[in-house]
Amino acid sequence: MIRIVIFIAIVFALTLGATLLINVEGETVMYFGDIVFNAPSWAVIMLLSACAMVIVAATLFLYGVLRMPKAIARHHRDRRRVKGLTALTRGLEAVAAGDATDAQRHAKMASRQLKDEAGLTRLLTAQAAQLAGDEVTAEQSFAAMLEAPETEFLGLRGLYLQAMKQGDRKEAREYAERAFRLRPGTEWAYQSVYTLHLDRGAWGDARDILIKAQQHGHEGGEPAKRREAALLTAMAYGAEAGGEADTARREANEALKKAPGFAPAAVLAARLEGNAGRRSKATKILDEAWAIAPHPAIAKTMADLYKDEPLERRAERLTKLAEKKPEADESQLLIAEQENARGDHAAARERLEPLLTRNPRARTFSAMATAIRHLYGDAAASVWQDRAAAAPLDPVPGADGDFHFTTDGWKRLIREYGDHDRMAPPPLEELRTSLTVEEVRLLLAPPVITETAIEDEAPAAIVDAEVAEPETSPEAEPDPIDDQQAVEDAAALSPDTDTPETDEPAASADQETDAETKTSAEGDPPADEEDKAKEGA
Repeated sequence: MIRIVIFIAIVFALTLGATLLINVEGETVMYFGDIVFNAPSWAVIMLLSACAMVIVAATLFLYGVLRMPKAIARHHRDRRRVKGLTALTRGLEAVAAGDATDAQRHAKMASRQLKDEAGLTRLLTAQAAQLAGDEVTAEQSFAAMLEAPETEFLGLRGLYLQAMKQGDRKEAREYAERAFRLRPGTEWAYQSVYTLHLDRGAWGDARDILIKAQQHGHEGGEPAKRREAALLTAMAYGAEAGGEADTARREANEALKKAPGFAPAAVLAARLEGNAGRRSKATKILDEAWAIAPHPAIAKTMADLYKDEPLERRAERLTKLAEKKPEADESQLLIAEQENARGDHAAARERLEPLLTRNPRARTFSAMATAIRHLYGDAAASVWQDRAAAAPLDPVPGADGDFHFTTDGWKRLIREYGDHDRMAPPPLEELRTSLTVEEVRLLLAPPVITETAIEDEAPAAIVDAEVAEPETSPEAEPDPIDDQQAVEDAAALSPDTDTPETDEPAASADQETDAETKTSAEGDPPADEEDKAKEGA
């Protein structure tokens, strides 16, 4: 439509111009020596215009003829480029489809057609060689890509993957670091460098990369803080192992600024502060860490800080620590342990009861065994000792009160804490040790000495006394006054029964039986008075 409008406008302009020229009046006289030409002015103007148009057309024709060889060459070059790009596209499709033969064929065709644009074909050649298993050609192609700035990054990624495939992690790390310097905003470059530093235990290098990643938006928020805190803690433990206590304390305190509840950092910082004579600062660190995430190692470190204090003072301080987060099971267990230490075993028993229904660990059963032993004796506590021996240990790292991580252990800790805010992955299979409320009540019921048991024990004691030979020494002779008093007491307790005469051995057996019965039934309700009088008789 636009072309039609333009054509109409041109025809209109030419028509208007011709009309105006025809209406021009006057004549033009031209002299060529003695020859004189007379012509209307409009005819002369039209003639000159026609000559100009002929000259322009001739010039354009000559220009086209002179440029024809270049035009022909450009045409052939464009055709080759089109063929090359077509082969390149089909080659990439073959790579995606996993057809190594077709990919290599199109790669060769593209290389032949795109000789002047080798950068476009090297990637296809390398990928086709990888697909065909030709690692040498692939590596050469990726290395050749480093020569051109526009393909250098792709070449570095290819060489990195080749090195990782061959197991050369050092060379892979060099390629990844170079790629990260070239394009720090690339996710794979950051992840590769960070992971490789982490795998070799270079905590400081990993932290430097992490900081750069935060600057370029790869990391941020709480996960980045937790990763940095874990890395700083690993560095601090390494510094402590190397005898650099000041460096270790500084790095541990810096880690706590990133993650105040991280138990390994809190334990190390508190221990080093305590060794430096700053116990108040150490206790403050432990209090803050416990308030966020209670951990057995924190309690052990606090106990170590107060190990020279009296038992009551130490138990009071540990109870205060537990009260920073009283709703936690670990806090309730710590309080119960301190109640046992102070001798308040009934309170400890009552506090431990609800914990037994929430998948308790060996420490819970051990604390209950201690409380029951002091309340009811060893026999009643044996069931809890058996459960403590059979219960699984606490799977949380550092549950024994200290952290002894290997390099692999620190790597797992850094990943778990940074990614999931936990110190270890959940176990594949968890042993359930929880008790029902009824089971707890039955196991905690105080032992009862039955009437039958007392009757069974008394005759045996009497027989033993009768069989035993009396002592000939004066000290072993029975006191007749005591025997007479025992008989009178028995008669007073049994008014309806005649009091038989009791010889001296029988009275002695009576005293032994009363002593045994009193010892075995301590803490229990007394037996029927009339039955005891009969047994004494």
